[in-house]
Parts: sequence; C-alpha cells; structure tokens
Amino acid sequence: MTSVSLAAGAGWLAVLVLAVALLRMRHRLELVAEASHELRGPVTAISFAVASLRREPGGLRRALAFETELERMRAGLADLEAARSGRRPESRPTPIGVDRLVRGAAAGWRPAAQSNERRLRFRWEGGPVSVRADSGRLAQAFGNLLANAVEHGSGPVELHGRREGGCVRVEVRDDGGGVAKPVPVGFSTAGERGRGLAIAARAVEEAGGTLSVERRPEGGTVASVELPIAEP
Repeated sequence: MTSVSLAAGAGWLAVLVLAVALLRMRHRLELVAEASHELRGPVTAISFAVASLRREPGGLRRALAFETELERMRAGLADLEAARSGRRPESRPTPIGVDRLVRGAAAGWRPAAQSNERRLRFRWEGGPVSVRADSGRLAQAFGNLLANAVEHGSGPVELHGRREGGCVRVEVRDDGGGVAKPVPVGFSTAGERGRGLAIAARAVEEAGGTLSVERRPEGGTVASVELPIAEP
C-alpha cells in the first residue's frame, strides 16, 4: 500500500470519527431540549400553585417556603436551555430583598433538615436589606449552601444574616468536614458538593460579592457570603 493510500485512508477515518462525534453531540442536544421542555411545564404549574397559595388565608408564610426554591428552579431551567447553544445565560441583576430570599431558603430546607433528624435555625439582624443581584442566581447560591449543610454536614444547621457596614453577611454553619481555604470562582472538587459550591461562588461573584468556606476552630464548617448593599 502506497503512502498516498495510507494518507487517504487516515483522512477518511478522521472524517468518520468527526461524523460520529457530531451525531452524538446532536443526540445530546436533543436530550437537553427534551429535558428543558419537560421541566418547563412543571415549573409553570408550581408557579401558579404558589401564586394561588399566597391568596389563601395564612398562605403567605407557606408560599415563602417554595418561592426561593422556585427561583432556583427557574435559574436551573435557564441554564439548561442556554446549554443547547454552548453558553451561559446572562445575569439580570435587579434590587432584591436578600433578607426575604434567605428567609425563604431557610423555610424551604427546614423540612429536609427535620427529615434527617436535624434542626435548621434561622436568625436575621438589621431589618430588610436590598442587594443588586439576579434573584434566581442568588437563590441558587443559598440553596446550594443549605443543601451542602443539610445533606453532607451533621448537627444543627445555623443560617444567620446581618448588616456589616455597607455589606450584608450571610453565614451557613454546620458540624461537617468543611474546606480549609476560601472558595474562588470556578472552585471545583469531585462530587456534587464541589459542583454546588462552584455554582454558589459564581452566583455570588456575579452579584459583586464573595464566598468563603472554612473550617471552624471548634469543629464544623462555616460558609460566608458577603454582598454589597444596594444604593437607595
């Protein structure tokens, strides 16, 4: 076999490999499109259910337990739809009440903590506080931090928010293993916990804030979020 024949054979093999890769990519994109379509309906239905719950006597408090996680679901759906074009969805920052968002996250994750025979304690100091952020992204951040504490930590989970000068600081504490250094954007470790922290870190940075996850000297983990307070 001549060198020309060998080169031609190698060329056709490369074309075949590329064609197979493109077919697989197309199949994956179709799966993403189908998943996005099937999730959009339930998210819409839950949105209407929460709106209806808010109109019932005493329903505001119960609706709050769903609203933050619903924001998180919408953000995840936007991520899934954007993945079809190989990009991330744009952040849409607006002034939001971070105290209400965090309170909703606590209400949403309290039943999960109780099912694990643990307590989730929430405390907020300083009254209403607004930050400029994408509400869905910030819901992802607090949801992932609470999920890590509830699912991977131990002992009671403490969620504490307060003003500190021109910033608001929110801490999630538990008795888990922790991470020994601050979490940069793009932080990644093996497993779901590392992925959740990376998503949270990116969301907080988009809002102009910082996220760190550290071991406590007395044992356990504290995840701290600092966000600049929105100008009135």
